[in-house]
Amino acid sequence: CDVIRKEMSGTKVIIHNSHSAYGFDTGDKNRLESNLRDVNDSKKFADMLKAEMIIVHTGCGDHPENLEETVHQFKIFNDKRIAVENMPYLCSVSKKVLHGTSPEQIESIKKETGCKFCLDFSHATCAANYYKKDVMSEIKRFQKLRPDMYHICDGFKDEINDKHLHFGEGNYDLSYFVNEIISDDTFVTMETGYTPPVDIQPWIKDRNYFRSLKK
Repeated sequence: CDVIRKEMSGTKVIIHNSHSAYGFDTGDKNRLESNLRDVNDSKKFADMLKAEMIIVHTGCGDHPENLEETVHQFKIFNDKRIAVENMPYLCSVSKKVLHGTSPEQIESIKKETGCKFCLDFSHATCAANYYKKDVMSEIKRFQKLRPDMYHICDGFKDEINDKHLHFGEGNYDLSYFVNEIISDDTFVTMETGYTPPVDIQPWIKDRNYFRSLKK
């Protein structure tokens, strides 16, 4: 822990909690105990690294009771640093159906729990495509919820699967996201590349690509 704290000193840190691919599921009341254990671990890392935000996914299931359980569990998590992230319809790893896919659901979670909000462009795109809604209209509706954080990667405009492509590998309108949607006073995380890094160069290229988009 001391080594990590020393290495990260002076660096802005965002903590991302585990998600449904690892068994975390706020939509399932039977997983409250394990969910709370995971979130408490994230809180410890956030305390250690002085992180300003902890990203937490909503859970599985698209029934009203699943959303209600997520609200219930977020209240129990009870940390002002927690930010709920909008979801695609399907988890790209587990293939389970998710909730937290619409602006209305995210707004409900925010209103009931007081949490922050992380807008994931790829998740919003995939959910909109699944429900046959206009992608840009849905993203603008999410934007009205005043996100505190953004996740950005590349992908394909008409797909329902979240692929975390490196910039330039898909056809998302990244310039529009960067210049018209992302606020200057919020955090942004590049979630490019789905496999563990072997060579850092693809991420350096992504960083330079991202900077080149800003007008």
